[in-house]
Amino acid sequence: MFYPPNAEVGQVLGRLTRDIGERLGDTLIGLYLHGSLVTGDFEPGRSDLDLLAALTADLHEGEVEGLRRMHARLAEDFPTWQGRIEVEYVSVAALRDFRTQPHLMARISPGEPLHLTEANRHYLLNWSAARRGVALLGPPPAQVLPEVTRAEFVGAVRQHARAWREWVTEMRHPGGQAYAVLTLCRALSSTLHGEQVSKRRAAREVRPLLPGWEALIDWAVGWWYGGGQQTPDEDHFPEVVRFVAEVRGRVAGVGEQDGRG
Repeated sequence: MFYPPNAEVGQVLGRLTRDIGERLGDTLIGLYLHGSLVTGDFEPGRSDLDLLAALTADLHEGEVEGLRRMHARLAEDFPTWQGRIEVEYVSVAALRDFRTQPHLMARISPGEPLHLTEANRHYLLNWSAARRGVALLGPPPAQVLPEVTRAEFVGAVRQHARAWREWVTEMRHPGGQAYAVLTLCRALSSTLHGEQVSKRRAAREVRPLLPGWEALIDWAVGWWYGGGQQTPDEDHFPEVVRFVAEVRGRVAGVGEQDGRG
């Protein structure tokens, strides 16, 4: 059984579970929690809630509009959670057939409103995490969500790591810089071991593999998990850009044998 870390998280999750279940009815097969709240990485006041709603069929725009109104009401009732909830509404057929057949899914995440988008391999890391997540409604996730192979998982990690070449240029504040460092640490750990662990654990595991970067990794861990503030007096931008470039190269260079299993 899953126990929320505090009453507020429990209230938000309970509301989401109820509202999504009522809105989708028989279309909903299961609702699965994953991400930092499951891996033990959750930071109150900062971390997001990550969920996947497994459906019997792809959604259409009319159904999405109803979900938009539902999420808007949730944000009004829980204003501190506005922009901190990520839900992917995706059919089991899309999860099974995305490699060969086009499907649409609906997605809301920090920085983007609920919208329809193509269900493709860009989201494999979320789907893989959800399969190891916690069922809020429905059967256990491993009974519903198709397995993601290790090769596909590592390929998705590498794809995301490549994208950080551009994404890191937007990380002009300490919070974004700490997040970039920890995310690349997790990318390297995931590529080496074929599974995704918490950012804190990944930083601890790869720290000995990245000589010269220990101080930056320690700063990122301390900032992220120590209640750091978004002030410009801890700017590590040039250093973080170099770190991302080096670790991206390490992720890309992990041998094929390491990436298979």
